[in-house]
Amino acid sequence: HATTRNGVFETLKKTSEYWRDEQGQRIEYLSDSEMETMTGSRYYTLGVLYRDGGRVNPYLFTNGMIRAAVAHGARVFGDSEAVSLSRVGQRWRVTTAQGSVNADRVVFCTNAYSTAIVPQFRDSFYPLTAYAISTEPLPPEARAVVMPGGATLAQEPVDLNPFVVDEHGRIIVSSLPSSSHPDDAQGNFAHHLRWIHRTWPETRGMDIRMQDYWTGRVALRDEEFPGVYDLGDGLYGLMHFNAWGNLMCPLFGMTF
Repeated sequence: HATTRNGVFETLKKTSEYWRDEQGQRIEYLSDSEMETMTGSRYYTLGVLYRDGGRVNPYLFTNGMIRAAVAHGARVFGDSEAVSLSRVGQRWRVTTAQGSVNADRVVFCTNAYSTAIVPQFRDSFYPLTAYAISTEPLPPEARAVVMPGGATLAQEPVDLNPFVVDEHGRIIVSSLPSSSHPDDAQGNFAHHLRWIHRTWPETRGMDIRMQDYWTGRVALRDEEFPGVYDLGDGLYGLMHFNAWGNLMCPLFGMTF
């Protein structure tokens, strides 16, 4: 977590005390020289490093969970949006365009992609569009100066531009597009390229190109705790994770 402001740094330190003292995480407070070693940039002068942190490839992670579920006997159907939900005796029937499934219990885990089937799920969050960009693999001269420490970078005070260089040398970064042009891939890439050039001036003139651009919806709530719903008769919801779904969903699933 990187910043240029002393007040933000003090807030970050105070927040990190919980994770250090209550959760046993290894926390380091970084000076300007340590930040330069870690990030390759002189722009950020202060930072908090979570040594026990990590990162997840959500596509591979999701497919890994699917394989594990199938190994335990689950049946998984993709591209089969539920279009209706009805009671059949003491059970539920979930109908799709291709067929239907009968079940004693139904759990909605649609996060920001709720439909009108259950109004309580559709009307209990704020949908927010986010985008992500991956570049082509960086040239060797760029890889030498952009995040040589291998950490994931978050710019504080509002966790802007979460940024990582992956194992293939590609920059992956995300943010929020304008509501009027969320599909403006080139415009958003140009914005991030300016940010990269500001943070690592050595990259100006280097050949950094966009490879992929994609968008998705995030489900936000007025409170940090996710949406956990029990509507009775075996109908449940577990969603609305305030952009923390990849981390929190599996932990909640294990708990339940």
